[in-house]
Amino acid sequence: MAKSPLEKAIEKQRKEAQKAAQEAQLRDRASEIIKGSEIVSGFRVMDRESENMLQAILDQYDGNERNYISFEVEKLPRYLCDSFLLECEKLQMYGMLSSVRNYVTGAMITLSESGKQYFSDKEKAYKRAEEQQKKDEDIIKIEKGIRKKYDVFISHASKDKSDYVDLLNIAVRRLGINVFYDTDVLSWGDNWKKVILDGTSNSEFAIIVISRNFFGREWTERELNEFLNQQNESGQKIVLPLLHGITLEELQKNYPELVDIQCINSKDYDKKEITILLAKELIKRYK
Repeated sequence: MAKSPLEKAIEKQRKEAQKAAQEAQLRDRASEIIKGSEIVSGFRVMDRESENMLQAILDQYDGNERNYISFEVEKLPRYLCDSFLLECEKLQMYGMLSSVRNYVTGAMITLSESGKQYFSDKEKAYKRAEEQQKKDEDIIKIEKGIRKKYDVFISHASKDKSDYVDLLNIAVRRLGINVFYDTDVLSWGDNWKKVILDGTSNSEFAIIVISRNFFGREWTERELNEFLNQQNESGQKIVLPLLHGITLEELQKNYPELVDIQCINSKDYDKKEITILLAKELIKRYK
């Protein structure tokens, strides 16, 4: 017996209500999953199933400018096929998809720009988080007064050893300051590059003895750059420039990055006075 118009209207209304209830239930479930997702460096990291679904969608994307994908659902793994509607709902909530229109054998999906670059953005977020963690750890070390292996690293040109730097090293050591000085630290058979780089990363301060012999030397400039990078990253004073036989103008011409860092000149301070200035910096750091 055929249904009356009223019965048809009631049946249609019932189906629409049932569909609306199912959609609402789907949205609620998707919302709960998204609420529990991880935030890394201001970036929301999707749950694994959503990432797998997005990757499957990207695999079928041909690069067209309108970001359209005629998506073939049957190419998905079974577990994603079974939860296709839920995963699409989640991806829209995450902002990875602009729209999804389902049909019998698949779906017409529109990617958002965020969806296209999600995985590269995720990688950048983790890198930012890693860099921030390192900075936080350095700050904690400073706040707790954890001392590095060496109080000071003396960076210099080899040609300045005998007439100046050897004697400066002796003066500094006499105060009980722990110095990284290549002549004292390096021994037979050492990988000298590795030892020096270890010294740059494990020294609280660096006295940079800058002379004309210092200019243009690969390893003196490598040491200077290592310490400047550390200083920029940590925000802590590390580089202590000591001019030896050169003018401030020569320094600025060769190393403009040191223009804003207070320097002293070996002609204005004797070795004992330089050692006392260093000791004051160490006291401020360690107190």
